[in-house]
Amino acid sequence: MNETEEIKETAEVTEEISAETEVIGTETAVQSADEEKEEKKDGNTEEKKPYTLRSFINDVCDIAETLFIFLLVFYLAKAFIFDQAVVDGTSMVPTLEDGQKLIYSKIYTPQDNDIVIVDTSNDLGLIVKRVVATGGQTVDIRDGIVYVDGEQLDEQVYEEGDTLTASHFVNTLTPPRDVHQYPVTVPEGYVFVMGDNRGISEDSRGAKVGFVPEEKVIGKVVLRYSPFKEFKIFNY
Repeated sequence: MNETEEIKETAEVTEEISAETEVIGTETAVQSADEEKEEKKDGNTEEKKPYTLRSFINDVCDIAETLFIFLLVFYLAKAFIFDQAVVDGTSMVPTLEDGQKLIYSKIYTPQDNDIVIVDTSNDLGLIVKRVVATGGQTVDIRDGIVYVDGEQLDEQVYEEGDTLTASHFVNTLTPPRDVHQYPVTVPEGYVFVMGDNRGISEDSRGAKVGFVPEEKVIGKVVLRYSPFKEFKIFNY
């Protein structure tokens, strides 16, 4: 046997080995594909388990738990943090109009110029007013002008943009009413409140409201949400 025949036989053996390797590889690939199909089939079988009464009860319990947590958080917030109020009347026109809906914060310390919700504990019920002075400050009303600690009340705080929103009302003459002899100093722990529409407002100038104990100021108005077109966040 010459060298050429040996090379030919070697090549044939190599081809046979390669063919066998390819067959083995193909069989392995087919086997792997079959196993993968079986796994998917088993997985699909698990996903299609019947929806039992137990599953339904578990789902209902999950929904009930979520709803309970939501309501708990809502009522805790309503009890201790926020609440809503509806404007009744025109004593805060034009800042607030009759029927508008407000959100007020219960975590609050009264400060000048804030719009607040006051519990009058009488037939007036809850009222919405503006804090004009706090404990220790002196209020005077002379010739229809309001002074706090000897200075004319700075009503530019009611300004929105270039328009003094309450100017037509607060800059008109303010009736002093008969309950106080002016000037009057607000006792510590109390506030003096007025409505922006001072001509008709029942507020600290009158006997029904008078000086308001700070604990009766139940919150500060932070948001007007209805009607939506008049939505406003109060950033004073």
